[in-house]
Amino acid sequence: MEKRQLKPWMAVIFVPVFWIDIFILSGWFGRWFGVWGALIGELLLIVLAVGIAVVFGADLRRVFPLKRPEAAKTGGTIVLWFGTFLAAMGIVGVLSYFFPQQMMGAGEDLGSVVMTLPAWFSLFLVALTPAVCEEVAFRGAFLGCFRGIRNKWIGILLVSVVFGLFHGSVWRAIPTALLGIAMGYLLTETDNMFYNMLFHLINNAVPIFLLLFLSMMPSAAVDQRQMAEVQQQMAGGVSLMVMAVYLMYSSGAPLLIYIGNYLIHRGQPGYTKGIFPKEKRWQLILLIIISLYLLLMGILLMFLSTIVALA
Repeated sequence: MEKRQLKPWMAVIFVPVFWIDIFILSGWFGRWFGVWGALIGELLLIVLAVGIAVVFGADLRRVFPLKRPEAAKTGGTIVLWFGTFLAAMGIVGVLSYFFPQQMMGAGEDLGSVVMTLPAWFSLFLVALTPAVCEEVAFRGAFLGCFRGIRNKWIGILLVSVVFGLFHGSVWRAIPTALLGIAMGYLLTETDNMFYNMLFHLINNAVPIFLLLFLSMMPSAAVDQRQMAEVQQQMAGGVSLMVMAVYLMYSSGAPLLIYIGNYLIHRGQPGYTKGIFPKEKRWQLILLIIISLYLLLMGILLMFLSTIVALA
């Protein structure tokens, strides 16, 4: 039988099946098998994604393209992640200031997982497994339903919004969707799932490494009462100063995203004359304007927070 491409209408099958696995079956597995239940739920995503694609007669190599990585594209993926992460930090800072309780309630209890499991298993369970399984499901099967349409952004945006909402909170969906856009763009531009999996892996692994590092510091020996006090303060509201710092961090995002995009396309038509060719000078000017705006907004808010604190 001739292999075919997935069609947009097939997404109607993938989405509810993934929803059942993530929101129902994974909960059952968790109650029955503890942390191993989370692993089972993630692995089931691959089984469902590949299984449904097979039933539809899809070309699996086209739906789930995996090739040898290239150094420039790998470096570009890392830079693109850093830029997107800084942009997401700016969004989180603003949302946490205006909606502190919702953002606090939307967070995963990552610390409890990392502190109660061996480091290698935390990385395997929280970083590597979702990076592979969720990318196969969302960027592979789900986005694969839209990769045949002319406008690539329709599929990228739609899949990213659903991916964000599948993280269980409308508040977490906003920064998560931004990360999803970057991962969908990576797959669309490179036709290689290695890069969006690497992006996902880094994004999940960095917080784990930070928590592990903090746990090894002498000052990390805090009791549960102190941790509860910190959480209560965070739930009470993020200060204007913190939001200002987040916005200042996000000012580095535009340039990093541009450099990462250049690296994943380097050598291709339109990317052969260096990182800032004359014909794209207007893009550099626009990037500088956006970065300066975010930086100045952060500085202004920091100044206002100082005035409020002294008043």
